[in-house]
Amino acid sequence: MHHRIVSFSALCLLVILSCSKPVTLGSEFLDDQKALLNYVDSFALSFYTEVTDSVIVHSDNTSRQLTTYLCGEIQEPVFGTCTASIYAQPFLPSVATALLESTLDSVILQLRYDTLGLYGTIDDPVTLEVYRMIEQPDFDEDYYSNRTFMTETDPLGSITFTPRPYDSIDVITPDDTMTIAPALRIPLDVMKMSEITMQDTATVSNQDSFLHYFNGLYIKMSGANNTMLGFKLVDAVSGLYYYYDKGTAENQELRFVFMTGSVKTVHMEHNYTGSMVESALGPDEDSDYFYIQGMSGVRTKMELNGLDTLGQAIINQAEIELFCTFPNGDAPDLYPPLRYCVTQEYDDDDGIVNSEDVMVALGLTGSSQTTESFNLIYGGKVSEVEADPPVYRYNMNVTLQVKSIYQGDEENIIYFNPFAKGNLPNRAVMFGPDHPQYAPRLRVAYTKINP
Repeated sequence: MHHRIVSFSALCLLVILSCSKPVTLGSEFLDDQKALLNYVDSFALSFYTEVTDSVIVHSDNTSRQLTTYLCGEIQEPVFGTCTASIYAQPFLPSVATALLESTLDSVILQLRYDTLGLYGTIDDPVTLEVYRMIEQPDFDEDYYSNRTFMTETDPLGSITFTPRPYDSIDVITPDDTMTIAPALRIPLDVMKMSEITMQDTATVSNQDSFLHYFNGLYIKMSGANNTMLGFKLVDAVSGLYYYYDKGTAENQELRFVFMTGSVKTVHMEHNYTGSMVESALGPDEDSDYFYIQGMSGVRTKMELNGLDTLGQAIINQAEIELFCTFPNGDAPDLYPPLRYCVTQEYDDDDGIVNSEDVMVALGLTGSSQTTESFNLIYGGKVSEVEADPPVYRYNMNVTLQVKSIYQGDEENIIYFNPFAKGNLPNRAVMFGPDHPQYAPRLRVAYTKINP
């Protein structure tokens, strides 16, 4: 019942925000109500940067699967080193009996670029290597970003290239030339991949039999230290393409696909040794800066003190404002800040989860944080402040979470993380409470209740 009331209240808020005509009827009454409101923004806020053990990267619940699959390595002085590599199972298109006793011309792993995963530089050559997995993952099991799988030691193929994630490409075959969305094409060893042509019918007709034979692919970057790429695996462009001849039928094509029903994970590692973040990973609160990072990187928790000074009151609205910047030695052009920041809470069953404020906003906006409606209801979207060096602002509606803390229903802690953390490499350096101009601020509007 509580959630229904909250959802209805948020819906009413959305309707009010969408109105374009001013309300004049009863305006005197509304003015009187405003006069009864009290405001306070002098709460003592304490911030602590924390290491994240891991994030979920695969689940049989498709809503918890990634949408962007990261691959690369970033080395920089503020957040240290982070790496990402991909494990992915290609699925049979339906059956692949046409490959039996055929002659392969080429085998190509084609990966659609996802520009949301770009970070660092894309101007320098990098190398991607592809290996065959020799350990079969279980689709029904949840996998986290610290999980690895066994692979063969010899690569199936590799490519050295300069990324072109914004350029469409022409795929030329003997019969046709087709222009497709920006993608990377990695040639695989034909001799090694020809093994499939000698399998039995069941292997290329039954999905379970095929996955038992071919566990999946492992994709990692080498020869780079400042490039992170993103790929859309569940996409009409991505897949494992076999080009073959069989009898009199020449220039045939068969695509194995990546689906929500197959296992796709990203292994992530972070090393903060020698970085600015390392100095913040202690028991003391962060006064100058605190840090938030995508992938399985650091998060921040905030302890909120002073709500008890409100006495007996009804909290009408609560909003928190954070500012991020680029400290000396940072590179704003290479490492743009988080696009969205959200508040979270601890759940005994699921760990750190989105706060109720975030969930209500998602429920009302079709689970999309990119809509203007979401920004009106919750916020969290980055906006730039006129400053040099650049300063960015995040405003977030935390009314429900602050109410729960005030009522004693929730621990006195608010967590900050990127939205859809495991999909993004972005990060943010936030100003701490000691900054004279851009310190974090929690503003609460409340109505005093006379005892």
